[in-house]
Amino acid sequence: MIKIQVELCIGCGRCAESCPRQAMSIVDGLAQINQRLCNQCRLCLELCPRDAIVEIAPVSKEELALTFGSLKQSAHDLIERIEKLKQRSHFKKENINELS
Repeated sequence: MIKIQVELCIGCGRCAESCPRQAMSIVDGLAQINQRLCNQCRLCLELCPRDAIVEIAPVSKEELALTFGSLKQSAHDLIERIEKLKQRSHFKKENINELS
């Protein structure tokens, strides 16, 4: 799905001029898109000087849950590794202090 970030749009009209399906228009100085006419050709993305037009890929709840679970596990694993490194560092400092 193509979406317009209106806060970045300057209403230059390049997107509307380039759209082969006339899905893009300029209304009140800002680009608008008719999703029913848009065929996702992405010409507007390439021509927008402000990168105000973006493509959004829908994600299922299951896919999002899997990704979140994977990231959560990775974070947990990193925290464990950091804690082990801290313990090793603390152990080395104690041994150095005992030798002094």
